[in-house]
Amino acid sequence: MSTHPSLRELLEIRLVVQRLTAKFGTVHSADHIHDVVDESYRAFEDARIRDFVPLLTERRARHALTTAVRTVQ
Repeated sequence: MSTHPSLRELLEIRLVVQRLTAKFGTVHSADHIHDVVDESYRAFEDARIRDFVPLLTERRARHALTTAVRTVQ
């Protein structure tokens, strides 16, 4: 069952991309960060309760980007 995200949710995901680009932009390309956020967001595609999806998406993407940075160093 896929639910349609609200406009607010989509805006929050866009803000997640901006925050993570500001934090990881010197290590990862903007396209890569966007792809990681998009992949993280899709993991919650079937969530029935959407209130925390942006927060969970950001945490998941931040973890993926941080882990990638550690493996590069």
